Amino acid sequence: MSKNKMMNVLVLGASGAGKSTLIKAISGAEVMTGVGEGNTQKIDVYESDTWSIRCIDTKGFEYNIFEQWRTIRQVKKYTKSQLANIEETQNNEIGVDAVWYCVEGTARRTFTHNITLMNKAIKGWKNIPVFAVITKSYSEKDIPENIEALQQAFAKLGGVNFKKIIPVVAEEYAINDEVKVAPMGIDELCLNTLDCLDEAKNINKENRERMVLEQKRFTANATTIGATATAFTIGAIPLNFADSQMLVPIEVGLTTVIFKIYGVKISNEIIKTIIGSSAITLAAKQVVTFAKGLPIAGDIVNGTVAGAFVLALGEGVIAVSEGIYTGKIDPTQTDRIAEVIGENIKDNPIIKATMEYFEKNSDKISGKTPKEIFNEIKKSVNKKKK
Repeated sequence: MSKNKMMNVLVLGASGAGKSTLIKAISGAEVMTGVGEGNTQKIDVYESDTWSIRCIDTKGFEYNIFEQWRTIRQVKKYTKSQLANIEETQNNEIGVDAVWYCVEGTARRTFTHNITLMNKAIKGWKNIPVFAVITKSYSEKDIPENIEALQQAFAKLGGVNFKKIIPVVAEEYAINDEVKVAPMGIDELCLNTLDCLDEAKNINKENRERMVLEQKRFTANATTIGATATAFTIGAIPLNFADSQMLVPIEVGLTTVIFKIYGVKISNEIIKTIIGSSAITLAAKQVVTFAKGLPIAGDIVNGTVAGAFVLALGEGVIAVSEGIYTGKIDPTQTDRIAEVIGENIKDNPIIKATMEYFEKNSDKISGKTPKEIFNEIKKSVNKKKK
Protein backbone atom coordinates (compact mmCIF):
# COMPACT_ATOMS: atom_id res chain seq x y z
CA MET A 1 0.00 0.00 0.00
CA SER A 2 1.42 3.39 -1.00
CA LYS A 3 2.15 5.54 2.03
CA ASN A 4 1.61 8.59 -0.16
CA LYS A 5 -2.08 7.67 -0.49
CA MET A 6 -2.61 7.40 3.27
CA MET A 7 -5.14 9.74 4.88
CA ASN A 8 -4.08 11.13 8.25
CA VAL A 9 -7.15 11.06 10.49
CA LEU A 10 -7.13 12.80 13.87
CA VAL A 11 -9.32 10.83 16.29
CA LEU A 12 -10.88 13.02 18.98
CA GLY A 13 -13.60 12.60 21.58
CA ALA A 14 -14.47 12.42 25.24
CA SER A 15 -12.53 10.10 27.49
CA GLY A 16 -14.00 6.60 27.32
CA ALA A 17 -15.83 7.29 24.06
CA GLY A 18 -14.25 4.26 22.40
CA LYS A 19 -11.57 5.94 20.29
CA SER A 20 -8.94 3.32 21.03
CA THR A 21 -11.32 0.44 20.33
CA LEU A 22 -12.26 2.04 17.01
CA ILE A 23 -8.60 2.46 16.07
CA LYS A 24 -7.85 -1.14 17.00
CA ALA A 25 -10.71 -2.36 14.81
CA ILE A 26 -9.36 -0.42 11.82
CA SER A 27 -5.60 -0.75 12.23
CA GLY A 28 -5.38 -4.13 13.93
CA ALA A 29 -2.86 -2.63 16.35
CA GLU A 30 -2.96 -3.46 20.03
CA VAL A 31 -4.21 -0.12 21.36
CA MET A 32 -4.64 0.10 25.12
CA THR A 33 -8.34 0.11 25.96
CA GLY A 34 -10.33 -0.09 29.16
CA VAL A 35 -13.10 1.40 31.29
CA GLY A 36 -13.10 4.40 33.57
CA GLU A 37 -10.49 7.04 32.83
CA GLY A 38 -9.11 7.26 29.29
CA ASN A 39 -5.97 5.28 28.61
CA THR A 40 -4.41 7.44 25.91
CA GLN A 41 -2.02 9.87 27.58
CA LYS A 42 -0.09 10.94 24.49
CA ILE A 43 -0.54 11.04 20.75
CA ASP A 44 0.16 7.74 18.98
CA VAL A 45 -0.14 6.98 15.27
CA TYR A 46 -1.49 3.69 13.91
CA GLU A 47 -1.51 2.66 10.23
CA SER A 48 -4.09 0.26 8.87
CA ASP A 49 -3.04 -2.66 6.68
CA THR A 50 -6.54 -2.82 5.23
CA TRP A 51 -7.46 0.82 4.68
CA SER A 52 -5.33 3.71 3.39
CA ILE A 53 -5.81 5.40 6.73
CA ARG A 54 -3.37 6.52 9.41
CA CYS A 55 -5.15 7.03 12.76
CA ILE A 56 -3.79 9.72 15.10
CA ASP A 57 -4.93 8.79 18.61
CA THR A 58 -5.32 11.55 21.23
CA LYS A 59 -5.96 11.89 24.93
CA GLY A 60 -9.70 12.00 25.58
CA PHE A 61 -11.53 15.12 26.72
CA GLU A 62 -12.22 14.87 30.45
CA TYR A 63 -14.88 16.71 32.47
CA ASN A 64 -12.09 18.60 34.27
CA ILE A 65 -11.43 21.89 32.44
CA PHE A 66 -7.67 21.62 33.01
CA GLU A 67 -7.63 18.17 31.42
CA GLN A 68 -9.64 19.51 28.50
CA TRP A 69 -7.01 22.17 27.84
CA ARG A 70 -4.27 19.56 28.18
CA THR A 71 -5.84 17.67 25.29
CA ILE A 72 -6.13 20.84 23.20
CA ARG A 73 -2.47 21.68 23.93
CA GLN A 74 -1.52 18.10 23.03
CA VAL A 75 -3.03 18.51 19.56
CA LYS A 76 -1.39 21.92 19.13
CA LYS A 77 1.98 20.44 20.13
CA TYR A 78 1.49 17.67 17.58
CA THR A 79 0.64 20.30 14.96
CA LYS A 80 3.86 22.16 15.75
CA SER A 81 5.90 18.98 15.41
CA GLN A 82 4.29 18.30 12.03
CA LEU A 83 5.25 21.75 10.79
CA ALA A 84 8.84 21.18 11.94
CA ASN A 85 8.94 17.91 9.98
CA ILE A 86 7.65 19.67 6.87
CA GLU A 87 10.51 22.16 7.04
CA GLU A 88 13.17 19.53 7.76
CA THR A 89 12.11 16.75 5.43
CA GLN A 90 9.87 18.45 2.84
CA ASN A 91 7.36 15.69 3.56
CA ASN A 92 4.10 16.57 1.83
CA GLU A 93 2.16 13.62 3.27
CA ILE A 94 2.11 14.60 6.94
CA GLY A 95 -0.27 16.81 8.88
CA VAL A 96 -3.99 16.22 9.41
CA ASP A 97 -6.36 15.40 6.55
CA ALA A 98 -9.60 14.68 8.40
CA VAL A 99 -11.15 14.31 11.85
CA TRP A 100 -13.21 11.54 13.36
CA TYR A 101 -15.01 12.99 16.35
CA CYS A 102 -16.20 10.13 18.56
CA VAL A 103 -19.23 10.39 20.83
CA GLU A 104 -20.46 7.51 22.93
CA GLY A 105 -23.92 6.36 21.87
CA THR A 106 -24.79 5.16 25.37
CA ALA A 107 -23.46 8.15 27.34
CA ARG A 108 -26.07 10.90 26.85
CA ARG A 109 -23.35 13.51 27.22
CA THR A 110 -23.66 17.14 26.17
CA PHE A 111 -22.63 17.01 22.52
CA THR A 112 -22.47 20.79 21.95
CA HIS A 113 -19.84 21.35 24.64
CA ASN A 114 -17.67 18.47 23.44
CA ILE A 115 -17.86 19.59 19.81
CA THR A 116 -16.77 23.09 20.86
CA LEU A 117 -13.67 21.51 22.46
CA MET A 118 -13.03 19.62 19.23
CA ASN A 119 -13.17 22.85 17.25
CA LYS A 120 -10.63 24.48 19.56
CA ALA A 121 -8.30 21.51 19.21
CA ILE A 122 -8.32 21.57 15.39
CA LYS A 123 -8.19 25.36 15.08
CA GLY A 124 -4.93 25.22 13.14
CA TRP A 125 -6.31 22.75 10.59
CA LYS A 126 -9.00 24.97 9.12
CA ASN A 127 -11.84 23.53 7.05
CA ILE A 128 -10.67 19.89 7.16
CA PRO A 129 -13.42 17.28 6.72
CA VAL A 130 -15.04 16.22 10.00
CA PHE A 131 -16.96 12.98 10.55
CA ALA A 132 -19.00 12.38 13.69
CA VAL A 133 -18.68 8.77 14.84
CA ILE A 134 -21.35 7.48 17.27
CA THR A 135 -19.43 4.69 18.97
CA LYS A 136 -21.04 1.90 21.00
CA SER A 137 -24.24 2.15 18.93
CA TYR A 138 -25.67 -0.99 20.51
CA SER A 139 -29.30 0.16 20.58
CA GLU A 140 -30.93 0.68 17.17
CA LYS A 141 -33.75 2.72 18.67
CA ASP A 142 -31.25 5.23 20.17
CA ILE A 143 -29.41 5.88 16.88
CA PRO A 144 -31.95 8.34 15.32
CA GLU A 145 -32.06 10.35 18.57
CA ASN A 146 -28.25 10.52 18.77
CA ILE A 147 -27.98 11.56 15.12
CA GLU A 148 -30.51 14.35 15.60
CA ALA A 149 -28.69 15.61 18.72
CA LEU A 150 -25.38 15.69 16.88
CA GLN A 151 -26.88 17.44 13.87
CA GLN A 152 -28.23 20.16 16.13
CA ALA A 153 -24.91 20.49 17.96
CA PHE A 154 -22.91 20.90 14.74
CA ALA A 155 -25.51 23.34 13.37
CA LYS A 156 -25.10 25.53 16.48
CA LEU A 157 -21.32 25.53 16.20
CA GLY A 158 -20.99 26.43 12.52
CA GLY A 159 -17.73 26.95 10.66
CA VAL A 160 -16.99 23.21 10.44
CA ASN A 161 -16.55 21.25 7.21
CA PHE A 162 -18.97 18.66 8.54
CA LYS A 163 -19.43 15.60 6.33
CA LYS A 164 -21.49 12.85 7.91
CA ILE A 165 -22.64 11.14 11.11
CA ILE A 166 -21.86 7.42 11.18
CA PRO A 167 -23.01 5.03 13.95
CA VAL A 168 -20.39 2.38 14.69
CA VAL A 169 -19.95 -0.75 16.74
CA ALA A 170 -16.20 -1.37 16.66
CA GLU A 171 -16.21 -4.82 18.24
CA GLU A 172 -18.77 -7.44 19.09
CA TYR A 173 -20.76 -6.58 22.22
CA ALA A 174 -22.62 -9.12 24.34
CA ILE A 175 -25.99 -7.94 25.70
CA ASN A 176 -26.31 -11.28 27.48
CA ASP A 177 -25.29 -14.88 26.92
CA GLU A 178 -27.63 -15.23 23.98
CA VAL A 179 -27.85 -11.75 22.42
CA LYS A 180 -24.79 -10.15 20.84
CA VAL A 181 -24.42 -6.97 18.80
CA ALA A 182 -22.25 -7.51 15.72
CA PRO A 183 -19.64 -4.95 14.59
CA MET A 184 -20.99 -2.41 12.10
CA GLY A 185 -20.22 0.93 10.47
CA ILE A 186 -16.44 0.47 10.04
CA ASP A 187 -16.65 0.02 6.26
CA GLU A 188 -19.00 2.99 5.88
CA LEU A 189 -16.75 5.23 8.00
CA CYS A 190 -13.56 4.33 6.12
CA LEU A 191 -15.12 4.50 2.66
CA ASN A 192 -16.73 7.89 3.32
CA THR A 193 -13.45 9.21 4.69
CA LEU A 194 -11.46 8.00 1.68
CA ASP A 195 -14.08 9.43 -0.70
CA CYS A 196 -12.90 12.94 0.24
CA LEU A 197 -9.19 12.09 -0.17
CA ASP A 198 -8.45 14.67 -2.87
CA GLU A 199 -10.38 17.44 -1.11
CA ALA A 200 -8.74 16.61 2.21
CA LYS A 201 -5.19 16.54 0.79
CA ASN A 202 -5.69 19.91 -0.90
CA ILE A 203 -7.02 21.44 2.31
CA ASN A 204 -4.15 19.88 4.27
CA LYS A 205 -1.64 21.38 1.82
CA GLU A 206 -3.24 24.83 2.13
CA ASN A 207 -3.25 24.55 5.93
CA ARG A 208 0.39 23.50 6.07
CA GLU A 209 1.50 26.32 3.79
CA ARG A 210 -0.51 28.84 5.82
CA MET A 211 0.77 27.61 9.19
CA VAL A 212 4.39 27.47 8.04
CA LEU A 213 4.09 31.05 6.79
CA GLU A 214 2.41 32.12 10.04
CA GLN A 215 5.23 30.54 12.06
CA LYS A 216 7.87 32.28 9.96
CA ARG A 217 6.03 35.58 10.36
CA PHE A 218 5.78 35.08 14.13
CA THR A 219 9.53 34.37 14.41
CA ALA A 220 10.42 37.29 12.13
CA ASN A 221 8.18 39.66 14.12
CA ALA A 222 9.82 38.55 17.37
CA THR A 223 13.24 39.21 15.82
CA THR A 224 12.08 42.65 14.70
CA ILE A 225 10.83 43.51 18.19
CA GLY A 226 14.22 42.51 19.62
CA ALA A 227 16.05 44.75 17.14
CA THR A 228 13.64 47.58 17.91
CA ALA A 229 14.43 47.32 21.61
CA THR A 230 18.15 47.56 20.78
CA ALA A 231 17.49 50.67 18.69
CA PHE A 232 16.03 52.46 21.72
CA THR A 233 19.50 52.53 23.27
CA ILE A 234 20.95 54.74 20.56
CA GLY A 235 19.14 57.88 21.72
CA ALA A 236 22.36 59.85 22.05
CA ILE A 237 23.40 59.54 18.40
CA PRO A 238 23.02 62.46 15.95
CA LEU A 239 19.65 63.00 14.29
CA ASN A 240 20.80 61.49 11.01
CA PHE A 241 20.45 58.13 12.73
CA ALA A 242 19.72 56.24 9.52
CA ASP A 243 23.35 56.75 8.45
CA SER A 244 24.78 56.13 11.90
CA GLN A 245 27.45 53.45 12.19
CA MET A 246 25.65 52.33 15.36
CA LEU A 247 22.34 51.71 13.67
CA VAL A 248 23.44 50.24 10.33
CA PRO A 249 24.68 46.98 11.91
CA ILE A 250 21.27 46.59 13.55
CA GLU A 251 19.55 47.13 10.20
CA VAL A 252 21.86 44.72 8.34
CA GLY A 253 21.67 42.12 11.10
CA LEU A 254 17.87 42.30 11.25
CA THR A 255 17.52 42.02 7.47
CA THR A 256 19.95 39.08 7.35
CA VAL A 257 18.13 37.13 10.07
CA ILE A 258 14.68 37.69 8.54
CA PHE A 259 15.89 36.54 5.13
CA LYS A 260 17.31 33.39 6.75
CA ILE A 261 14.00 32.70 8.53
CA TYR A 262 12.29 32.62 5.12
CA GLY A 263 15.13 30.70 3.47
CA VAL A 264 16.06 33.64 1.26
CA LYS A 265 19.68 33.35 0.13
CA ILE A 266 21.15 36.82 -0.36
CA SER A 267 24.79 37.72 0.39
CA ASN A 268 25.76 40.20 3.11
CA GLU A 269 27.20 42.50 0.46
CA ILE A 270 23.88 42.68 -1.36
CA ILE A 271 22.01 43.18 1.92
CA LYS A 272 24.26 46.14 2.71
CA THR A 273 23.55 47.50 -0.76
CA ILE A 274 19.81 47.14 -0.15
CA ILE A 275 20.02 48.91 3.23
CA GLY A 276 22.08 51.73 1.69
CA SER A 277 19.84 52.11 -1.36
CA SER A 278 18.20 55.41 -2.21
CA ALA A 279 14.73 53.89 -1.78
CA ILE A 280 15.40 53.15 1.90
CA THR A 281 17.53 56.21 2.71
CA LEU A 282 14.85 58.49 1.23
CA ALA A 283 12.30 56.90 3.54
CA ALA A 284 14.67 57.49 6.46
CA LYS A 285 15.29 61.11 5.52
CA GLN A 286 11.54 61.74 5.63
CA VAL A 287 11.59 60.81 9.31
CA VAL A 288 14.85 62.67 9.97
CA THR A 289 13.59 65.92 8.44
CA PHE A 290 10.51 65.74 10.60
CA ALA A 291 12.51 65.01 13.76
CA LYS A 292 14.88 67.95 13.25
CA GLY A 293 12.03 70.43 13.54
CA LEU A 294 10.81 69.22 16.94
CA PRO A 295 11.48 71.35 20.05
CA ILE A 296 12.16 68.21 22.10
CA ALA A 297 15.28 66.76 23.69
CA GLY A 298 17.28 64.95 21.01
CA ASP A 299 17.86 61.76 22.96
CA ILE A 300 14.10 61.20 23.41
CA VAL A 301 13.36 61.84 19.73
CA ASN A 302 16.33 59.84 18.46
CA GLY A 303 15.59 56.78 20.56
CA THR A 304 11.89 56.74 19.69
CA VAL A 305 12.36 57.51 16.00
CA ALA A 306 15.19 54.96 15.70
CA GLY A 307 12.93 52.31 17.23
CA ALA A 308 10.06 53.22 14.88
CA PHE A 309 12.36 53.13 11.85
CA VAL A 310 13.86 49.73 12.73
CA LEU A 311 10.38 48.29 13.33
CA ALA A 312 9.17 49.65 9.97
CA LEU A 313 12.30 48.28 8.29
CA GLY A 314 11.71 44.85 9.82
CA GLU A 315 8.09 44.79 8.67
CA GLY A 316 9.21 45.85 5.19
CA VAL A 317 11.77 43.05 5.03
CA ILE A 318 9.13 40.58 6.23
CA ALA A 319 6.80 41.72 3.41
CA VAL A 320 9.58 41.23 0.85
CA SER A 321 10.60 37.87 2.31
CA GLU A 322 7.02 36.58 2.10
CA GLY A 323 6.87 37.82 -1.48
CA ILE A 324 10.04 35.89 -2.31
CA TYR A 325 8.89 32.81 -0.35
CA THR A 326 5.56 32.70 -2.24
CA GLY A 327 7.19 33.38 -5.61
CA LYS A 328 5.75 36.88 -6.08
CA ILE A 329 9.14 38.64 -5.92
CA ASP A 330 12.33 37.61 -7.73
CA PRO A 331 15.19 37.41 -5.16
CA THR A 332 17.70 38.47 -7.83
CA GLN A 333 15.97 41.82 -8.41
CA THR A 334 17.84 43.82 -5.78
CA ASP A 335 16.45 47.19 -6.86
CA ARG A 336 12.89 45.88 -6.65
CA ILE A 337 13.52 44.44 -3.17
CA ALA A 338 14.90 47.77 -1.95
CA GLU A 339 11.97 49.61 -3.56
CA VAL A 340 9.35 47.43 -1.83
CA ILE A 341 11.08 47.78 1.56
CA GLY A 342 11.32 51.56 1.08
CA GLU A 343 7.62 51.80 0.19
CA ASN A 344 6.71 49.76 3.26
CA ILE A 345 8.75 52.05 5.50
CA LYS A 346 7.28 55.21 3.97
CA ASP A 347 3.70 53.94 4.31
CA ASN A 348 4.17 52.17 7.64
CA PRO A 349 1.51 53.27 10.17
CA ILE A 350 4.08 53.23 13.01
CA ILE A 351 6.10 55.95 11.24
CA LYS A 352 3.03 58.12 10.69
CA ALA A 353 1.85 57.53 14.25
CA THR A 354 5.29 58.53 15.62
CA MET A 355 5.12 61.84 13.77
CA GLU A 356 1.56 62.48 14.96
CA TYR A 357 2.48 61.62 18.53
CA PHE A 358 5.32 64.12 18.77
CA GLU A 359 3.26 66.83 17.06
CA LYS A 360 0.41 66.44 19.56
CA ASN A 361 2.34 65.58 22.73
CA SER A 362 5.60 67.56 22.59
CA ASP A 363 4.70 69.25 25.90
CA LYS A 364 3.69 66.01 27.67
CA ILE A 365 6.67 63.69 27.29
CA SER A 366 8.96 65.04 29.99
CA GLY A 367 10.41 62.18 32.03
CA LYS A 368 9.30 59.46 29.62
CA THR A 369 11.76 57.04 28.03
CA PRO A 370 11.79 56.31 24.29
CA LYS A 371 10.47 52.82 25.02
CA GLU A 372 7.52 54.16 27.05
CA ILE A 373 6.68 56.65 24.30
CA PHE A 374 6.98 53.97 21.65
CA ASN A 375 4.62 51.64 23.55
CA GLU A 376 2.02 54.43 23.65
CA ILE A 377 2.43 54.91 19.90
CA LYS A 378 2.01 51.18 19.23
CA LYS A 379 -1.17 51.12 21.34
CA SER A 380 -2.65 53.95 19.26
CA VAL A 381 -1.78 52.09 16.04
CA ASN A 382 -3.36 48.85 17.31
CA LYS A 383 -6.47 50.75 18.41
CA LYS A 384 -6.89 52.22 14.91
CA LYS A 385 -6.53 48.75 13.38
CA LYS A 386 -9.48 47.51 15.45
